[in-house]
Amino acid sequence: MRKVTAAQQAEWTPENVASVGRSVAIVTGIGILLGIFAIAANLYYVAAIIGGAILAIIVSWQFEAALVLYALVAFVPWGRTPDLAVGGSGVGKGVYVSEVMLGFLLAVWLGKYLMGVLPKGRIRSGFYIPITLYLAYSVLNVVHSYVFWDPHVSSRYQDIRVNIIELGIRMLSAGALVMFATSISNRKWLKWVTIAVFCPGLYNLFNTLIGSPIPFVAPWWPLVTLLPVCYCWALVLDSNSRSRARIIGATVVGIAIMIILIRSISWVSGWFGLICALSAVTLIRSSRIFVLCLLVTVVVTAVYWSFFHQNVVVASREEGDYDRFALARGAWKYATNFPLGVGLGNYRTYNSFYYGDKWGTTSYTSAHGTYSQHLSEMGLPGFVLFLMILIGGFRWLLTKYWSMQPGPSRTYLLAALGQMAGIACAAVAGDYLLPAYHNGGLTTFSATVYSWMIWGLAVAHVRLSKDQSDGPVNSDSKLEYSRSA
Repeated sequence: MRKVTAAQQAEWTPENVASVGRSVAIVTGIGILLGIFAIAANLYYVAAIIGGAILAIIVSWQFEAALVLYALVAFVPWGRTPDLAVGGSGVGKGVYVSEVMLGFLLAVWLGKYLMGVLPKGRIRSGFYIPITLYLAYSVLNVVHSYVFWDPHVSSRYQDIRVNIIELGIRMLSAGALVMFATSISNRKWLKWVTIAVFCPGLYNLFNTLIGSPIPFVAPWWPLVTLLPVCYCWALVLDSNSRSRARIIGATVVGIAIMIILIRSISWVSGWFGLICALSAVTLIRSSRIFVLCLLVTVVVTAVYWSFFHQNVVVASREEGDYDRFALARGAWKYATNFPLGVGLGNYRTYNSFYYGDKWGTTSYTSAHGTYSQHLSEMGLPGFVLFLMILIGGFRWLLTKYWSMQPGPSRTYLLAALGQMAGIACAAVAGDYLLPAYHNGGLTTFSATVYSWMIWGLAVAHVRLSKDQSDGPVNSDSKLEYSRSA
């Protein structure tokens, strides 16, 4: 067969003219359809289509690049759709890019999974079984709440869309964990995705330090900083780290303590999560340093008790933070009176009837706490299943941490353990792991989703470390490494 040269291909043959004509017709047709759509539809949806097309191009090039992009922008609650349903205090809410983009990525991930093109060598983790059971119960919980609705409670505040959104938040969160755990193919992309997950926390920290000249700020931004701050603290505690890295790490931790603890001390959840996160890293790394830091903390608290009392105890009482104790009592009453819970998204409806004289609680539209919300809406089974995710995942990561040799992946696991401990403690006083729709809801999902990405990325670090020469260390070397700080 005679080979066609480039010059012959460039000639205006009837075949080439027909091919070019078809291409022009397709592009013109798409442009006309997009123009008609732009006239008839909300500008948001036009931008969403364009953004989806750009994202599709990135995904088709390299899926890990899309993970990097998502980790960099998910913290910004922008691009909201028109209202889907009424939220707390009668405010309408819509879906943000952080939810839409994650849903798109999960759809692509599911296609890759079904076609068997995900990276090989996937491993089991302490997260997967509890998450599966938790999601299955979540679906059952919503169905049960409609079949066995309390006849004393009016459903005028309830909307099926809210139940669906609450389910969606859980599925998106769990999906983010599994996607980040299974989609990264090599250590080069693992490094870039890890850097991308660090960036929002560092950006929010230093943007706040210089007075927030850039308007893009994550909801509950101090909680997004827990991972990079814990990583920096792990570098400080590691005597094998370079001096420059330890100095930079100590600077970052110092800035975080100054802004989150001292400057923003009235927001208890932020500095409480930070202190718990740093404490967990210290305790795992060196029990002797932990005891020393604990003594220093007690002394500093005693010396500056008047400052602490005025800005925490008094300020919390005046701002109504003590209402959370009443909310916690109400949550226990919900769990004991409705063993399977009142249903995801139904707290607002039920609490409009049971608050006040009946149970002596508050009229809030959400329980203002991850665990109180679970007790109320999902009952004891849902509460236990959620704890299984945290406990099972933490225990698994801690086991893998002790079995890995020193290196970046081991340090990341230590930072992830600190972040998990900190966010889990902060979640006692706020829905910082799974946001309630009738509280922050879809807006604050852009901050809470990072926890699930962080834990999934930790699983990826363990999985890809198995491909290296990271053999398990024996108990003697583990003890020696622990004492090196």
